[in-house]
Amino acid sequence: MESRVETPDFGKWKTAAGELAQSQASMTHAGRDELTKALIGLDALFRSAPPSVHKSYRNLSERRLEESARNFGNSIGEGRILWSLSEENPEQVALLLGGVIRAIDRVLLERRSQWPISPKEWCLEELGCWFIPRLGASAGRPARRSQAYTKRGMLFHRILPTFIDNYPVEVVDSRTLHSAAQDPAKWKMGACLFEAVKLEAEFATADGDKRFTVRGADAASAEDAVSVQMAGAFQENCIAIVWPELTVSPELRDRIVKLIRERDVADPLEPPEIVLPGTGHETAGKGTVNRARIYDGYGGELLVYDKIAPYADDDWGIENIVAGERICVLATEGALIGVAICLDFCDVCSTPFSDLDVDVMLVPSMGNDRTMQGHQTTASQVEVKFGTRSFVVQHPTHNRYADARLGTVLPLLKEPNGVSTRELGQKTVWTAYKWGH
Repeated sequence: MESRVETPDFGKWKTAAGELAQSQASMTHAGRDELTKALIGLDALFRSAPPSVHKSYRNLSERRLEESARNFGNSIGEGRILWSLSEENPEQVALLLGGVIRAIDRVLLERRSQWPISPKEWCLEELGCWFIPRLGASAGRPARRSQAYTKRGMLFHRILPTFIDNYPVEVVDSRTLHSAAQDPAKWKMGACLFEAVKLEAEFATADGDKRFTVRGADAASAEDAVSVQMAGAFQENCIAIVWPELTVSPELRDRIVKLIRERDVADPLEPPEIVLPGTGHETAGKGTVNRARIYDGYGGELLVYDKIAPYADDDWGIENIVAGERICVLATEGALIGVAICLDFCDVCSTPFSDLDVDVMLVPSMGNDRTMQGHQTTASQVEVKFGTRSFVVQHPTHNRYADARLGTVLPLLKEPNGVSTRELGQKTVWTAYKWGH
């Protein structure tokens, strides 16, 4: 049924669309850079479209979108971008623009050998975005009716903004040749917990509020646990392994890195792509930060990420840290992987990660069941919007669970809210989780 609703906003948006169409129609023999710029402009136009267009796009079948893309294929292959909007209703607009975007997306893929995009060229600062080829798990995500534009608009490339909520987005090229990277069905993530962790906290008062800093963490049999965890990660061929927030001391982190670096070079077992040994309160230039240090499977430090949202409760007070100032994404062989720390990824606060289009989120956490429920809510939102799977490894705040759980782990589930926090409990120091369905 055709929509008869023509709102002022829709008319204003179509005027902007007409101006973009006219500017793109002037192109002749467009090459890689021109087509890339055109695709970025069309993507921004579609994202700013009225809700009626986005709702119509959800209802479009893949057959119709692909037919629309084929209609533009020849002209775009010749370097000409010819399209226009006049009296079309929201469904026709969604179909036309969706087809143009798919056609350019595919031409850039088909000519990737002629027009390669190196990691050094991913960041297009003048256009305010990162333009990244889809790899591995990302390239294999199925597209189907009922999915939003953000989930299936482009099949072969990814556009990330250079800023989200005023936080700069940094993408780090961290590709390896991990054998399981290209097939999500073979993916495993390792969750590392400890039998008991005693936090060494310092307290202070500022502006009338109690504040805390964790200066150390003492975990029972921690060194033995780490040996078991690392051996398991190699044996299970894990893509990534994660420890909870504030549970790994600098000395224990050094042991983890040492176990990676001192492996027998003849060992046929593959190291993980990503090793995230929890977080810790560290002194930095502006004060104390809650910092995650992320390593590759050879012990090389890929990046550091500082927590954005401090924790607070009535017992310990406010986490006495300086907030982080950037969002970090790892571009591995198999996926784009985002990193957040506990409350950064929790629905109880406004989180920039709800607008970050990545394949996987890794989240070291410390909290209670309500904290995990917040993670489940955010994880559900980004799965519906982008297809993102989330992996949260959480240690209980202050105390142990009464039901013998060592911690709570949200694996890579398609429906994160479909299970209770009790069902997400982990009672061992080490467990590997497969890609969830």
